[in-house]
Amino acid sequence: MGLLTLALSQAPALAGTFAITGGQWFDGQDFRADHWYIDSRGTFTKRKPENIDHVIDASGKYLLPPFADAHNHNLQNAWGVNNFGPLQQKSGIYYLAQMCDFGEGLRAQFAGAETLDVRYSSDCISASDGHPLGLILAGESGEATEAVLVKAREQFLPVDDPEQLDRAWQKVLAHKPDFIKVVLIASEKFDERHGAADYRGINGIDPDLVPEIVARARRLGVPVVAHVDTARDAAVAIEAGVEVLAHLPGYRIAKNEGFAKGDYLIDNETIVRAAKQGTKLIATASVPGEHGRYSADELAEIQEIQKLNLSRLQAAGVPLLMGSDNVFGTVLSEINYLDALGIADRSALLRSLTMDTPQWLFPQRRLGRFSEGAEGSFLMLAGNPLENLDFLGKIEIGVKQGHVMTTAGN
Repeated sequence: MGLLTLALSQAPALAGTFAITGGQWFDGQDFRADHWYIDSRGTFTKRKPENIDHVIDASGKYLLPPFADAHNHNLQNAWGVNNFGPLQQKSGIYYLAQMCDFGEGLRAQFAGAETLDVRYSSDCISASDGHPLGLILAGESGEATEAVLVKAREQFLPVDDPEQLDRAWQKVLAHKPDFIKVVLIASEKFDERHGAADYRGINGIDPDLVPEIVARARRLGVPVVAHVDTARDAAVAIEAGVEVLAHLPGYRIAKNEGFAKGDYLIDNETIVRAAKQGTKLIATASVPGEHGRYSADELAEIQEIQKLNLSRLQAAGVPLLMGSDNVFGTVLSEINYLDALGIADRSALLRSLTMDTPQWLFPQRRLGRFSEGAEGSFLMLAGNPLENLDFLGKIEIGVKQGHVMTTAGN
């Protein structure tokens, strides 16, 4: 019985050696005719294995590496794993990063060839009155007493001065994080906002502390991802040498906080510096559209800034990683949103989703590619996503390291 027929009638977990005949395979630019085997180690090869367990006839189908989401939060606790893990797997999103969470008790669930691969930021550094404190307190009932605040701050690393950074860094050393997230919000107004009751929970860290955090992380060999809001936040992060921006400035225009549209437009000097030092961008551009709280005029104003920033960053050669920050959905919302903005060729967006982002998440592994000895992972689509992105949601079969993860009937 052929694998495709078998997989449609059984739950995922089927494994073995594969022959994938025919089909059009994505090479980063276009789909081209090819064929591959997956051997008993779960890797791609052109050498036919002695025994073939399953044959996939991919004639008329389109194959590309599995998807990745470099910025989400919905696998950060057991409830999220149970409610959103199946959605990610069904959608072909096998590689994910969870921002601002230690992943305690969860990492062991994502440690196999037959599971999703999830990385946790582990250490999220912000001001003691900074984001994500506001989100944490929003989930609490009753008054935010000192005891409640102390407990809430245990969910991130609050740092207000060099001495607190020294203490927090001992936890970083103990946690051995996958990467560190530092929160910058309204850096240009830090002095007036820090400690003010109106801004409790939505501030960012003192921008003067960021260079030292990056320097310490670099000595550990751990990348720093910066949550940024305004253009000044992006400039602070890039000047400090962070590896990745976790947001594109302009996902909101906080007029109620005294900001104007121009405060979110990244200056040319910052863009040139980002490109020169290899800073990457996770745009999460679809956030305003997903939240649905903006009028048509407000969304148009936001999108104007997004297009200006993204087009200039793309022209300068700043690499784009795919990430959604879509807690209740998937990264497919992000690629569709970016495609509608028209800031990059569709092939570049697909390359980010299937190649660049997984390779950034797992730099020591050979994934996100079709080559001899690379991990035997792919998605087979019913049609060409370069012609219609809707086909990204029409997965007929998905395989990760020689294990069936996704089928059309699952």
